Amino acid sequence: MTSLNSTEKGSGKLIVVFVVLLLLAGGAYYVYTQNPSIQNAFQSIRESTQDTATSSRVRTALVLSKQLSPFDIKVKTNQGEVTLEGQVPSEGFKNLAGVIALDTSSVKQLHNNLSVNPAIGRDPDREHLGDRVADLEIKTLVSEALQKNAELAGKQITTEVKEQMVTLSGTVQTVSQKYTADQIAWQVPGVHGLTDNLSVSDTQATPESADDKLAHRVEFELYSTKAIPLKGIQIRANNGTITLTGTVRSRAEKLLAEVTAKSVEGVHKVVNSLAAPEEP
Repeated sequence: MTSLNSTEKGSGKLIVVFVVLLLLAGGAYYVYTQNPSIQNAFQSIRESTQDTATSSRVRTALVLSKQLSPFDIKVKTNQGEVTLEGQVPSEGFKNLAGVIALDTSSVKQLHNNLSVNPAIGRDPDREHLGDRVADLEIKTLVSEALQKNAELAGKQITTEVKEQMVTLSGTVQTVSQKYTADQIAWQVPGVHGLTDNLSVSDTQATPESADDKLAHRVEFELYSTKAIPLKGIQIRANNGTITLTGTVRSRAEKLLAEVTAKSVEGVHKVVNSLAAPEEP
């Protein structure tokens, strides 16, 4: 009986608390709807937050422009209207900044107050900021992709990126893991080249043959074109002869694969047995 009374008392307290919170919420809503100054304050805070986000997006877009990143362009936003201030060396640069700003989401109107000063110098610290941002993005994407791979998770692989060229360092257990890491890095958008400094800890593993190395180099070159999906392609090497089998999406891809394979050092001949839809 005592336990039942305690439960009923606890439930009663919860109901009282709920009713009090409901009354407070209702009172706050009533005050908000009846007081224009409070409504204006909330509206001002919301617009200020949106304007800050818009300014940030425009600044980022300008920094990513290789032409404009060396110049200090200030961005201010008020109710979606963006104002650009600062100095650039020509009308072309001024117009470019305006086009980039207008193309940014949430920009309602643009006031391009940039002044033209042909003598304005380029800031060397800012000049390659866009390239550094691109390198950081690639580094992050490669590192995350390596960690998400079940075969490589937990392996000590260091990723460095400079001018969109990736360098992998560290230790993996097998040659297969080393090859997998290379494939993953090549598939990240924006990668222009790869240096594999990974070492293999399992000395008992079967060393990679010269034919396998050549086939892998061809595959890397095909990956680097970013135009040929290698999921349906098999590559075999035999004493300098590369044989391509499988399917591609078009005759153009088939020809590109052959030309790319022939360009790899050590390839003497390419047997192109790829199937394309246009061919009988």
